[in-house]
Amino acid sequence: LGTVRCRRWHDAGNALLIGDAAHAVVPFHGQGMNLAFEDCVVLEGILDESGTDWETVFARYETEQLVNANAIADMALENYVEMRDTVRDPQFALQKQLSFELERRLPKQFIPRYSMVMFHAEIPYSVAFERGVVQSELLDEFTSGRTTLANVDVDAAEAAACERLAPL
Repeated sequence: LGTVRCRRWHDAGNALLIGDAAHAVVPFHGQGMNLAFEDCVVLEGILDESGTDWETVFARYETEQLVNANAIADMALENYVEMRDTVRDPQFALQKQLSFELERRLPKQFIPRYSMVMFHAEIPYSVAFERGVVQSELLDEFTSGRTTLANVDVDAAEAAACERLAPL
């Protein structure tokens, strides 16, 4: 299993790599094929806007998709570590409980990163990655030193989430 991170996906206007040829990712989020389909949608949109100046089209496509490819590659590796190391940790379970409660209270602002990746195709991987960092910080902050959800100031966590996360 491996991750491919190419910095250059095109050769001027002559050839373009898409899908796993440009950015293969480990399967721990199961998004490799979805990213390849997204590549096609993004490329089609650029072609509709820019015509067939292939060098420009390919360069723009690479610029737009590189951030998303890197984001899902990083999240897939992080998900592997999470599955391997944390799923039996009581602190992890508490953070999941708080995460689900915040999602229930703030469905437009607090969507767990896993849900953003798996169930919200309209949310770019780069946005899921960035929001996931903020959400993780919130969960760490409000569960630190706590053992149950009853000991967490969920109202304060909700207020902090509203302050730090714009609605999607």
